[in-house]
Parts: sequence; C-alpha cells; structure tokens
Amino acid sequence: MIVWVTRDEPTDGPLSTALRAVGLDVLLAPVLQRRVVDDASAVIGRLGADDWLVLTSAYAVDAVALGAARVPRVAVVGDVSREAARARGFRVELVSPTGTARGLFAELRAAVTAGRVCYPRSSLVPPPEPWKNVEILSPVLYETTPRAFDRGILDAVDVVAVASPSAVQAIGCVDLPCASIGPTTSAALRDIGIEPWIEAREKSFESLAESIAAQGEAERSPAGRR
Repeated sequence: MIVWVTRDEPTDGPLSTALRAVGLDVLLAPVLQRRVVDDASAVIGRLGADDWLVLTSAYAVDAVALGAARVPRVAVVGDVSREAARARGFRVELVSPTGTARGLFAELRAAVTAGRVCYPRSSLVPPPEPWKNVEILSPVLYETTPRAFDRGILDAVDVVAVASPSAVQAIGCVDLPCASIGPTTSAALRDIGIEPWIEAREKSFESLAESIAAQGEAERSPAGRR
C-alpha cells in the first residue's frame, strides 16, 4: 500500500517514518508550505510562571523561542505537540481532551480566570475570542500557504494521509480513501463531502500509521473483501 504524505516534512519526517515502521510505502508530496515570520520571543517574554502558552502543533512548538522568559504553563492540542513540547523541556500541564484546539480552549476558559494566555498561531487561524479578566496575546508565528502539486500523484497512491484542516483545503476533493489524524481534520473532510476512510484512534502520527495499516489489512482479508 502506498500512502501519500501531504504534510510539510522531510523524507525522514515523523509521519513518513511512522508509516514505514508499519510496513507501508510512502510518497511524500507536501500540499502546504510553512514559514516562520516571528519567533514570538518578545511576546512570550511577558509571560510569568503562572501564565499559559498555548501550542497547537509540533511546528509551533519548534518555532517558538522562550528567550529569557520564565517557563510558563503549557497547553497543547494532542500527543504529537505534547511530546514535541516535552522534548524541549516545556512544562506541559494541559492536553486537549478532544484532540482539537476548540476543546483545548474550552478547558482553559473553564480553568483560567486571570492572567495571560499566549497563543502563537498560524496566519490561517484567527485569534481567540476575548476572555474576561485574561489578557490574550496572539502573535502570528508562521505563515501557511498552499503548495502546488501534481495531481497525477492520485494515480500513484492508494491512500491520502491528511494531518490538518489546511491540508484538506489544499488538496480539495479526491476519489481516494482519506486517512485523518483526528476530529478536526475529519470535520474538514466532511465539510467538502468526503467521509474519512479511517480516523486515528489517538491524535499522533504513530496512531495514524497503525490505523492505516490495520484498515488496509482488514480490507485485504477474505472477510474484508466480502
């Protein structure tokens, strides 16, 4: 089975590596490109140890610079961003219960009644809504733009792996099974009329790869072909 990896990563990137680890072939052709426009260190430097830094992707984790700031409390959207943040020594205290940014902010709004919340974000994402007694700092950390790709790729692969709503938008409608990394990406697929072939059990690259391999094996079995 050949899986089209649509995310912006090198050939030994985390999703490609996870797919190969479970015996799948990879065709890497990113549909997005990202560029850091601000390390946000000046804004993050205003945070105290009891303030919150919200990071909703591994890319954001890698892009931010804490500088001389006291390490704030960190909230992340899922396993991928949690592991990336912990690898950098960040103090991860909250993970979204739903694997989505919406669920993460719902938890934060219920828990945080004062102080600062900093959300360095993609240029495609709006800043959070106003928050009573909370100062919201939301600099644009990186730009995300579509990347041209050869649609002939669709004839060379069996499955499309999508790891973000922005990737779904960049690809558009395709007549191939689409494997989603989580609820937000699945919702984006349904918005353009595509029912996800599978959704990863956990929002991680390893879980996505394992789910693709398991579903592919199930469909190749005699029971799956009936």
